[in-house]
Amino acid sequence: MDISSIGQIISTVGFPIAMCIIMAWYVKYTTDLHREDTNTREESRKQEVNDITKALNNNTLVLQKLVDILDASEVDLTK
Repeated sequence: MDISSIGQIISTVGFPIAMCIIMAWYVKYTTDLHREDTNTREESRKQEVNDITKALNNNTLVLQKLVDILDASEVDLTK
């Protein structure tokens, strides 16, 4: 939207209607920007959750191996 088109809209439909159209365009524009930002953040959070899940699963495996080793050494001590 440039100045000449805004002036033409105002002279054609009147000031109140032109302002309603401009405000509607502004609301749509800001909503679209907000939606894009939200989608970007959501994708980032999904990746972070996947990374944390992998780390947690790896830690669980290591802890299980440590428990198995401790159980095996405990069995050796009782013999």
